[in-house]
Amino acid sequence: MTVMFVAILIISNLVGQKICAFGPFRVSGGQVLFPLTFIFGDIFTEVYGYAASRRAIWYGFFASALLAVIGMITVALPPAPGWPNQAAFATVFEFVPRLVVASLVAYWCGEFANSFVLAKLKLLTKARLL
Repeated sequence: MTVMFVAILIISNLVGQKICAFGPFRVSGGQVLFPLTFIFGDIFTEVYGYAASRRAIWYGFFASALLAVIGMITVALPPAPGWPNQAAFATVFEFVPRLVVASLVAYWCGEFANSFVLAKLKLLTKARLL
């Protein structure tokens, strides 16, 4: 489950610049997927405890940071002669570090707060109501 959690987080950062239309609403591809990470966080906290949830959150945090760094390095590398897709590749991956930074701040604050509140609710209700 941790691997799925981290994969959804990373994919959210990769598809975040795609704007989708749902009737009159416009949302990014990341906004469609990112809420799933909170469901995983709740499951981790509920089933495995706050410590396991924190560990999964840190895995996701470092995986996203690594994605941003590797994306920047890959864009900076010179393209092979005759490869016509450098501009498209750069369009996607140059935006990823900004998405990742914003995502990491929101993710770090939101996931830890979510996990903490869920763990406290579990204690207060003696796990009867969750």
